[in-house]
Amino acid sequence: MTDWVDVSSRRGTRRRHADVAVPARLPLLDAAQRGLLGRWVRSDGVRRTRAVLLSDAGPARIEDVEALCDLLLREGWLARHERLTGGAWIWDAISWRDLPRLQTLLGVAGPRQREAMRQADLAQAEAWLQARGEQAGASQLDPDLQDELARAIDRLKTDKSLRPEVLAGRLGLLRAVADWRDAGAQGSRRDFALQARGTTKALTEAEWRWLQEAFDLERLHIERFAPMVWLAGEVALSWAGRRVDVGAVHCMGLPLDDLCRADRAAGPARWWLIENRASFERQARAPAPGVALAWLPGRPSAAWLRAVGHLLALAPAPAWISADADPSGVDIACTAGALWDGRGLSWTPYRMEAAQLAEAGQDWPLNLHDRRLLAALLARPGLPPALRGLCKAMLEAGRKAEQEGWL
Repeated sequence: MTDWVDVSSRRGTRRRHADVAVPARLPLLDAAQRGLLGRWVRSDGVRRTRAVLLSDAGPARIEDVEALCDLLLREGWLARHERLTGGAWIWDAISWRDLPRLQTLLGVAGPRQREAMRQADLAQAEAWLQARGEQAGASQLDPDLQDELARAIDRLKTDKSLRPEVLAGRLGLLRAVADWRDAGAQGSRRDFALQARGTTKALTEAEWRWLQEAFDLERLHIERFAPMVWLAGEVALSWAGRRVDVGAVHCMGLPLDDLCRADRAAGPARWWLIENRASFERQARAPAPGVALAWLPGRPSAAWLRAVGHLLALAPAPAWISADADPSGVDIACTAGALWDGRGLSWTPYRMEAAQLAEAGQDWPLNLHDRRLLAALLARPGLPPALRGLCKAMLEAGRKAEQEGWL
């Protein structure tokens, strides 16, 4: 028989609890009772009205609610607030005697605990991003990606509606994106999912939408389908006598593997590599005679460089290279230009000089990572004069610009 402790606050009311210490473990509960109790303790409120408990119980029967409350009362987990009505004591609310212990035993995080976990996860992500920027060599660091990562973390900080497991998942994806970029990987979305989560279908549609909003996935070489080299203008390719004339259409995407199998190429007197996709497609509508265009997809992957290197071996010609007037654009132009250097061919930065920066209406300030990359670029002895002038102009103006504004 249970002994009770009854405390009266005013006539006709009392607070009743069992005359025992709060237990160290839960009573034996079936799955339905455990699930119901878990819903009841999600809030950090110590006092819960009978109406709220019934509402949280959902389809559970009133008898089940009453039975669980009686069990928890006898075991010492709660106190019941009762009032004398018609000669009988009727309860209208309960209060938990040790809510944090109960939440811990049930594996339920209350709002305060969830917020503390959230803040800790975000702080850890910010520390990781800062350490990544400090540890990476300036020539390997991608300032655009650093900006995207920082903006993604800022947006996660403002979205307080995310469940802890969703937040943790998205923070994990940020690291997976950085690892993918740092490894120079290129592939399909399924390839990325396999690297990030261990299976090719591990990411939900909501996670892919979030990634698309946070990152330029094409620039990071995370493709919906097979990775391509996009070409336009004066170039024709052959595979064992089977010919494709790129100039017959506005532009054409060729899978990297297929391009590496081509055995002949002809046509261009000059190659023109353009980083910005909109600028590439705009110029592809009316290419100059003898010019073949290729879209330069941000920091080119090793696979893309191999494919374009094969194409250049089949159809050697000098090149113009046009990238954004920003530190990454200069680094990208040099990376692509190394293909021409390696074959003893000339290449020239085209329409990415200090004049384009001065005329651009964009006012995008340089960040810390931009300045670190500029210092590394200016230290390169072989940096083309036009690009050296652009780097100095960016430092003097403290800003950068995107080529879509003038090309």
